[in-house]
Amino acid sequence: MGLIKKMAGLMGVSLMGMLYFTPSLAETPLIEVKAENTLQEMLNYLKDQSSLKFQADVAQDLVFSNGQKIQVGAIVNLKVRRTDKLNIDYQGDRNHVRFYFDGKTFTMEGLTNNVYANFLEPSEVDNINALVRRIGERLNITLPLGEIIATDNDLESIKNRITSGVYVGESRVNGVISHHLAFTQDNLDWQIWIEKGEKPLPRKLVITYKQDPSSPQYSAILSNWNFDPISEEDPIFSFQPADDADKIDFLIIQP
Repeated sequence: MGLIKKMAGLMGVSLMGMLYFTPSLAETPLIEVKAENTLQEMLNYLKDQSSLKFQADVAQDLVFSNGQKIQVGAIVNLKVRRTDKLNIDYQGDRNHVRFYFDGKTFTMEGLTNNVYANFLEPSEVDNINALVRRIGERLNITLPLGEIIATDNDLESIKNRITSGVYVGESRVNGVISHHLAFTQDNLDWQIWIEKGEKPLPRKLVITYKQDPSSPQYSAILSNWNFDPISEEDPIFSFQPADDADKIDFLIIQP
């Protein structure tokens, strides 16, 4: 009986904590100062890097017509040379894809089916920021972690999209002490964990898509950050098709 009372007491404390914590999130106006400052530090730090490499362990919910959710995963390795070169290797449970951009041509290579497609608009796409926007508009393609590698995703543009932002507290991501921030937008909620200290690196990202009744989530744990310079001539940014690869065409969305 004593154990039951003790457990009930602990559950009561836990429940009271939840009841206390939840309204504080809901009642906070727009974005808390500490959340804003922490996010700004991360954006500034990433923007200052001329080259970056990192890995992401990604998990994403797929929603079937009956409402059932199935989680699929991927390991993503990103190499970026600012402002106009990238190589992204996406090895997922169901497909293996690589993305290349050499400053002029964007190429998507499907290693699972041994196919590739090119997208060339040199007059309009000559840097990573323009590429992220343009392939979204014309190809309906979202680059993995595109908002992390772009440099024009500044604080003001983020604030224009969010309806609230709070500083949740400190927690650990793979042993790294990180600031936990949470934001809401009209159609999604997102959380980000930013390393505490001199290197405010994003360590984890979780997105919840509210427009879907099933509220599917996307999460990415970021690691193996490296900012050693990458040569402009590094061949990893230029695509060379295999002799037996098939060239296909992107389906272009007309403006």
